Amino acid sequence: RDAGAIGPANLMKRLRLRAIEEKDKQITSKELRLIRKLLRADDSQEREKILEDAFTPRENLLVAGTAENAMKAMDGELPEREKPMPDVPPPDFINACKAVMLNFGNLEYDDDRGDLASRIKQIAAEAEVVATRIYGQGMSVRDQQDRAWKEQTTSIFDLEKMELEAEARGEHAPWTNPDADDDMFLPGFDAKGRMKIGGS
Repeated sequence: RDAGAIGPANLMKRLRLRAIEEKDKQITSKELRLIRKLLRADDSQEREKILEDAFTPRENLLVAGTAENAMKAMDGELPEREKPMPDVPPPDFINACKAVMLNFGNLEYDDDRGDLASRIKQIAAEAEVVATRIYGQGMSVRDQQDRAWKEQTTSIFDLEKMELEAEARGEHAPWTNPDADDDMFLPGFDAKGRMKIGGS
């Protein structure tokens, strides 16, 4: 470019980007492909567009060729369609970010973009914002337990509350037994729940 050869320089840049894209296609993990693409993005707006595209659920145009779907088609019914799924589910992407940080977090770049760990953290934070915008706020642990309670399963918070109330009355909750001996524990575990290894 400095020599005035803007046309050839642009061509070489496009060829380099095309070669990188072809190299990315060889990676089997969609999550790693997305991470590589995001690391090459110039700014946060470009990364946000890439993340929105990857996280947005898409209808599957092809229907599974099962016997049930074939029978429905013969009867004139519409075959069952799978629930729309994103190209890369956000939890899988975050797990891939953690794996990259664990394995390669200490790598630094020659340019001013910083080390890989800080860049992956930035990308993960941007991914969280995009995923929250698409799917809504996730449930807290307490919300999950309350939902389980409403769906006729027992919340651990309620079990704890019942246990504390029983102790305050001088009783024991039905699932506790302070007078239990070693026979009450699983074989190979001690009273603290730690696995016994070796002899007695």
